Amino acid sequence: MSILAGLAAGLAAWLPAEPARACGGFFCDVVNNQPIPVDQTGENILFAIDEAAGTVEAHIQIQYTGDPLKFGWVIPVTAVPEFAVGSELLFTNLLAATVPTYSFTFASDCSDNDRPELGCTTLALSDGGVQSLTGGGFETDSAGDTGGLEVVKREVVGPFQIVVLKGGTVDEVWQWLDAAGYYQDPAAAPIMQEYLDEGFYFVAAKLIHGTGVEELQPIVMTYEGTTPCVPLRLTAIAATPHMGVRVFGLGHARYAPSNYRHVEINDVTIDWTTNADNYGDVVQQAIDAPGSDGHGFVTEYAGATSVVSTTGVFSSAWDAETFVDAAPINGGFSIVDALESQGLVDCSLGTCSYLHPQILPLLRTYLPAPPGIPEDEFYRDMASYEDLIDLEVWSGASFATELQERVIDPGKRAVDLLNRWPYLSRLLTIISPEEMTVDPEFIQNADLGDVSNSRQGVQQVPCAGSNRMLMPDGRGVLLQPGGQWPEFGESMPFARRVEQIAPAGAPQLIQDFDPAIVASLKASNARFDYDDGDGLSCALRRGSWSAALGLGVVFVFAWRGRRRRPAG
Repeated sequence: MSILAGLAAGLAAWLPAEPARACGGFFCDVVNNQPIPVDQTGENILFAIDEAAGTVEAHIQIQYTGDPLKFGWVIPVTAVPEFAVGSELLFTNLLAATVPTYSFTFASDCSDNDRPELGCTTLALSDGGVQSLTGGGFETDSAGDTGGLEVVKREVVGPFQIVVLKGGTVDEVWQWLDAAGYYQDPAAAPIMQEYLDEGFYFVAAKLIHGTGVEELQPIVMTYEGTTPCVPLRLTAIAATPHMGVRVFGLGHARYAPSNYRHVEINDVTIDWTTNADNYGDVVQQAIDAPGSDGHGFVTEYAGATSVVSTTGVFSSAWDAETFVDAAPINGGFSIVDALESQGLVDCSLGTCSYLHPQILPLLRTYLPAPPGIPEDEFYRDMASYEDLIDLEVWSGASFATELQERVIDPGKRAVDLLNRWPYLSRLLTIISPEEMTVDPEFIQNADLGDVSNSRQGVQQVPCAGSNRMLMPDGRGVLLQPGGQWPEFGESMPFARRVEQIAPAGAPQLIQDFDPAIVASLKASNARFDYDDGDGLSCALRRGSWSAALGLGVVFVFAWRGRRRRPAG
């Protein structure tokens, strides 16, 4: 039996007038003194299928900056999972290594004398945006069992308290959640009933009292089954329109949706000249194409797992035992110095950088800066403030335990996961709440080919007329006279193909939009001229730029051609 792994939103909202009440689902808030679920804007989930063991391992990324008392989850599952803490840096490296990029080089069909203005071209690169998983609210301790409802598991995992609920009716589940401080959104009732009728359990999670949101980490759930699935039906309660759901898959073969369509986008509709800043809109429109009708995924990367760096995720130099019996300062050598020697902190440039997201929260918990002392100044030179350190707060043994559980174990698990599974897939859908009627499931298919996340074209500069972008598939797009991407109109499809994929064999073609693409492109190109310098001696000049979606970094560089002077 498979289990739905992923987060489900929309069970509750914050009620400030009542003490110790919290929110189920992703976010919760108050508008005009009424509790409402705060919009969920995206999910990032990593699955690893172990067919030999008959298990799926799901890593769920969490990003939340609100009140920790308002944080919590309710997740439908079909079996009782094993829980662990995951690595935030694993997701950071996954996203960076597989982000779709659109780049091109320049090639000129004319001499510099024909086009002197081409001596220098400056291009800027900006963030293309990445959807990310968001979290929600939960505060009080677990309530007792209610009627036919059974609490089958209680566990503390890293910063989380987790309870697994089994059986009962919607009313009984809601009574339990109400006693635990939840407010229930009536719209969730029929959806929850569907899950109960299908034999699902519910996982309820909250932050340990006193835990800050900066201590949030991904949660790992391992459960019986071989079919990963994301419970979008319940997510619909608090999802925003056009919400991104990104699924990473580790295994021996490429992942694909089994009950959703697979969609190949039409790269002609991507604006290669403006950082591919319409990428999200193209994906959305392609998934809404006939044959997919809002239930589809695109493949952004499929290939070797080795593209993902393990830098920062784990190091054999990390050693919690160093801190078990350590004092905050020992002979002028501080705890921060010890962390720096293990590569977890860097204070070499006059300020301290914390090279793992959990290190600063741990220091704030066990070695808080003395009142009136700037935090960075204290950690940079703890020996100067030795007499001000609160020794009643410091516990080497507790610090070591949490370092092991929050930093070392999750990092090692992440690296072991990447080393174990040779093949990685990255899939994306953009979906609205009214389309979340089916929970997407995923299979592996060894007959599918690789998909590169790097798309590279050539912008051909003619002696006269419009530039032409030569696409990776050989198609040429003539640009508008000012260098802008052409507007094709409604005749140009956003999808190239819509397919259905089975566990083996080639995809089954559902819709082929190639004829319409060819016709629309031909009509667009007919509006512009392209003179390749017939009879002239043309020089080839090259420069390049790339648009990397979602890296959040701005690059500016120039392409300069060497001017050639006429002979004599």
